[in-house]
Amino acid sequence: MRLGRSAKAAIIGFAVTLGAVACSTGGSTTASAPPSASANGGGGALEKTKLKIATLPAIDSAAIYVAIDQKLFEQEGLDVTPQVVQAAPEAIPMLVNGEIDAMFGNYVSMFQAHDKGAIKIHVLAEGSRAAPDSLSIMALPNSPIKTPKDLAGKTINVNVLHNFQELALTQVLKANNIDPGTIKYVPVTFQNIMASWKSGQIDAAYLGEPLVTAATSSMGARKILDPASGPAAEFPISGYISTQDWYDKNPRTAAAFQRAIHNAAKLMENNREVVAKVLPNFTQIDASTAATVTFPYFSSSDNPVRLQRVADWMWEAKWLGKEIDVKTLMSPTTSG
Repeated sequence: MRLGRSAKAAIIGFAVTLGAVACSTGGSTTASAPPSASANGGGGALEKTKLKIATLPAIDSAAIYVAIDQKLFEQEGLDVTPQVVQAAPEAIPMLVNGEIDAMFGNYVSMFQAHDKGAIKIHVLAEGSRAAPDSLSIMALPNSPIKTPKDLAGKTINVNVLHNFQELALTQVLKANNIDPGTIKYVPVTFQNIMASWKSGQIDAAYLGEPLVTAATSSMGARKILDPASGPAAEFPISGYISTQDWYDKNPRTAAAFQRAIHNAAKLMENNREVVAKVLPNFTQIDASTAATVTFPYFSSSDNPVRLQRVADWMWEAKWLGKEIDVKTLMSPTTSG
């Protein structure tokens, strides 16, 4: 695989959220939409038809762009405009102030904001979940780190402290009989991961696609541990939220948005080309890279039991001031 400019672009595209992984290949580049509920779901007129949604320039938020490209929002009577932000916390004040209708972001950041009272959230639709090999703890070819147990006492990068990277890896370390307390996490910007790794500032690198592919191909890096395995299999990473107040005022609009996102995910499950087609539109991942990287799982239904795992692990880690009952923050799945 040629990297060069594509790999550099991929690194930038990865610089907002981790995610990525196996989406099945198949089908043609022309996708037919799955059966959709009638516009508005047969539940009366939509409260709003024009929506502004904050999104991230990362693979994980592809569903909203697929829904636009495949006219799934249009089928639901919605006109959706994405507004790209560089990190989920940036969008939270915009949501509180009513500048946007909803946002896409990682659950850990959003649950933390909810816990602190900065916002009362409502989960409109699940977004992405980690799949096998979507994330990887990697070592350089000459590193003494050969097995997961060799990670004890080592320094590993994260994008920010106390986020989903650390949360998932903690559980996988425990499952491998490694004391998570022995790991030293240091925040490293995505653009600086490779330099920090090569210079020895970190012992092992915590990577997601497309950096896993780039590190393997260009550096001969070795996979040591999959942070999306074992207890963290299908770990929910990101989703779409509004404020509870917005949801209470716009329940039919929220249901229509959810149906479109879920129907986009159904297309994406069986046809990776619909994802690859839109990635260059909102990330700096070019077409050649989009054709080769692995994707995350995209959720075509919502599961409060699955999502509760995130809140429970945050409570266990003492990252929350009180327990969160996730099902109280979610509306029923309205998709077929």
